[in-house]
Amino acid sequence: MDRPPIEDGLIVIADGRIVALGRAGEVVADSVEDIGDTILIPGLINAHTHLELGWCRGLIPPCPLWEWFDELIRLNRLPEAEENRRRSIAAGAAESLAAGVTCVADISRTGASAAILRSSPIRSRCYVELITGAQTPPNNAASLEARLSGLLSADGAQSRLGISPHAPYSVSEADLSGCADLAARLDLPLMLHLLETPEERDWFRQGGGAVADYLARHKLKHPEPSAPQEAIELLARTGILSRAPLLAHVNYVTDSQIGRLREAGASVVWCPRTHDYFGHEPHRWRDMLAAGINVCFGTDSLASAPSLSVIAEVRHVGRLSPDTSASTLLECATIRAAAALQLDSVVGSLTIGKDADMTAFPWTTDGDVEPAKNLIHSGKPVEKTWIRGETIHRTPPQN
Repeated sequence: MDRPPIEDGLIVIADGRIVALGRAGEVVADSVEDIGDTILIPGLINAHTHLELGWCRGLIPPCPLWEWFDELIRLNRLPEAEENRRRSIAAGAAESLAAGVTCVADISRTGASAAILRSSPIRSRCYVELITGAQTPPNNAASLEARLSGLLSADGAQSRLGISPHAPYSVSEADLSGCADLAARLDLPLMLHLLETPEERDWFRQGGGAVADYLARHKLKHPEPSAPQEAIELLARTGILSRAPLLAHVNYVTDSQIGRLREAGASVVWCPRTHDYFGHEPHRWRDMLAAGINVCFGTDSLASAPSLSVIAEVRHVGRLSPDTSASTLLECATIRAAAALQLDSVVGSLTIGKDADMTAFPWTTDGDVEPAKNLIHSGKPVEKTWIRGETIHRTPPQN
């Protein structure tokens, strides 16, 4: 991801890190594992998901987001929901590894995924989510800080924490400021949903509508915005934007807002197949890239996406945008995602000094000679996955 492809390459790993790489014959190694005719890339990174919602796969037909929220809330109030959520986190980690995903950015309402994911080999960034006035904490900045304090002691190299104020319509201005302050004091990254629907955009401009109805229906106290107001101005005023946050979706954005996000150094994570599930207008991710915004890919949850496969998202975008460089698409699933999660000094590219998180795909002999195109257009599943040089997943040979 940081140099041209290396044909007949060799990577030397020691203590989980890459210590040398280059063409075979030019690099010395004590012992060699020949992985055959494959395309070796950095481990794929899912920059936005909600693993705890995996048990809702296939239970909610495509519908407007506000109706989807209603049904999701109903499902998560069922007696069996808590145990289902916990099982979904572990199952989601396993499904991700099988799809070549070595790192997930998971949003958890309670932070429960932090402990569960620590027992998985997968690398994770667990963002603890705040919704102001929710029935269960974290439901204000104080309860978020209390929850984080109970989790930070177990923060480790493979599993790290983050902060996620859900969205600027579901988190009060005071709590947004509190999240920005917490992120600064604890040196934690921020991720939040932004401008996901036209109704959210319109709520900021004039109040009322589907957003106001949703907040009232679920007794989530939030003052009507002082119209006209821009969501990005609110994020700037509360200090969120100064923390270079990762913003999920950003489906309805203007040219001037794209400029503000670039100036702030914010990253955007787009979830292409969930985007289609909700029937949104075409996303402006290419305009964002052209403007200099760091754009990466995620799956969102299994309640709206068919799988947790990031390469499936990449291939989907490749079909939608055949004129986009295949290398750029892979960057959005590796080094750009790592930068968005503030992990690019550790993973995201096959670089000396970084951890050896890697994924191998079969080379298609009758495919494109450019490796990135060959990988994306082949449709073949991952062959093998490593985290810190250890084999984590191997797909059985196909007949």
